[in-house]
Amino acid sequence: MVTIRGSSRFSLFLYTGMVALAYYAGARVGLAYAVVGGAVSLVWPSSGIALVALFALGFAVAPGIAIGSFLANVSEGVPIPVAAVIGTGAMVAALGAAILLNRAVRFQITLDRIKDVLAFIGLAAVASTAVSALIGATALLGGGLVRVTEYDSALLKWWLGDMMGVLVVAPPLFSFLTYSNPVRSAERTIEACGLAVATFWVSYLIFDAPQLAGHGYYPAALAIVPFIIWAALRFDHLGASLATLMVSSVAIWGTTHGTGPFAAESPVDSLVRWCTFANVVAVTGLLLVAARAQEQRVHRLLQASHIELERRVQKRTEDLEKTNNELKEEMAQRRLLERELIQIGDQQQRLIGRELHDGLGQHLTSLGLYCAALNQKLQTLGHPAAADAATIVGLVKQASLMTRRIAHGLDPVAMEYGGLAAALHGLAETARTLNGVDCMLRIAPDVDLLDPLVQINLYRAAQEAVNNALKYSNGHRIWIDLERADGMQTLSISDDGAGVAQEEMERASGLGLHSLRHRASLLGGSCTVTRNAFGGTMVAICYPLPEGPGHAREIV
Repeated sequence: MVTIRGSSRFSLFLYTGMVALAYYAGARVGLAYAVVGGAVSLVWPSSGIALVALFALGFAVAPGIAIGSFLANVSEGVPIPVAAVIGTGAMVAALGAAILLNRAVRFQITLDRIKDVLAFIGLAAVASTAVSALIGATALLGGGLVRVTEYDSALLKWWLGDMMGVLVVAPPLFSFLTYSNPVRSAERTIEACGLAVATFWVSYLIFDAPQLAGHGYYPAALAIVPFIIWAALRFDHLGASLATLMVSSVAIWGTTHGTGPFAAESPVDSLVRWCTFANVVAVTGLLLVAARAQEQRVHRLLQASHIELERRVQKRTEDLEKTNNELKEEMAQRRLLERELIQIGDQQQRLIGRELHDGLGQHLTSLGLYCAALNQKLQTLGHPAAADAATIVGLVKQASLMTRRIAHGLDPVAMEYGGLAAALHGLAETARTLNGVDCMLRIAPDVDLLDPLVQINLYRAAQEAVNNALKYSNGHRIWIDLERADGMQTLSISDDGAGVAQEEMERASGLGLHSLRHRASLLGGSCTVTRNAFGGTMVAICYPLPEGPGHAREIV
């Protein structure tokens, strides 16, 4: 909308004069088809021109509407007072329509919202034109230009003519004001030309057909509707409004020449039929374009929402990947720390074992030799304390044996030279000799014994499970099995003792079971405790084989 400042009187006069001139030109065209009193016409493009002028130039140019209407009516011989009232009515109707549209729906001249189209039809095309028709017909009646018996007919025809001007003329003018070229390619240009030619040709065939005149065969005009739909769906408001204007122009030309389905014996009846048809076609095109525009807006909103959703999902995925990588790095650092702690703990255990073996063990050995010599001397002398000395010798031997057993458990020397297999052999041998239990070791020929840390964890787990079996199972046999199947390796320790119920194992929270499960988790596997076929208990640690080249394999 052009804004006219109050201080620019020249601009205001200029624009007001332009509006008066445009209204006058449109009125002269309409008065050429006057049907009642020389001032009532069913073709009144000025009503559309007036409404567009108010939205384009502002409400300040409204007097130009009254001036143009006054001059047009006076030029046709209408008395000055009557022409003045008619001009005032035209100005009031257009100004009232513009104000109501702005206040009711915040009207947008693009007409791409259904509520704008409905308000345009209801307030501008129907209500405001009814006001103009009422004032104009009453003025003609008061001036003696219309008889009382003709008043109703004059009012209806005035109303239809103004309505036609708003519905047929205003939309293409609005389209030019908000020009958005719907033809953006060579293919669309060819389609637009084809649509224009086809619309004009079909309109000409229908409304220039003499054989259709006077027969009331109105359905023939419906052949125009597909072209209006085509224009509305493919070329928006500009295409639909121009197509409606083209059809209306051809239709009024044929009807006034007595051809086409709307031609009748009475020229007035012919124009009434044509005007009704033009209004219906215009309303159809406006609603179709608005519905199409609303559908496109919804589609754009959905597309924008989809893009925004994808962006958020991508950002969320990146955040999750970053968090996942951080967690992986933290887990890797934790595993590295646990590896170092296990190695340090194993070194400390081995150090304690060596101290027990080399320090306390040697002292106990020396003490045993001294006690044996003392016992021998007491026996030679026949001293009564010889029996006590013999008891001391036995206790010292047992202490030395226990110290050696603990030292070997803390420091599996065999693992340094023979690996896990040798250490497990030593564990089984110790269980047989020191505890009197038949302990059997079975290692499959295809197992992988790779990382030293893995071997340490497996040995400590086997050691813990064997000790638990010796303490609690009360059995006579223990089996240590190390086997491989389907990319997994399993270390299992079974006994033929009393066994433990599954419910009790699930509720168990002892340090030994917790240690077994923790060592299994360090290997990336799991620890299960179940009842075996002999009624005893089986502890199984199952873990995946490490992937990657460069792993040494030791077959036992």
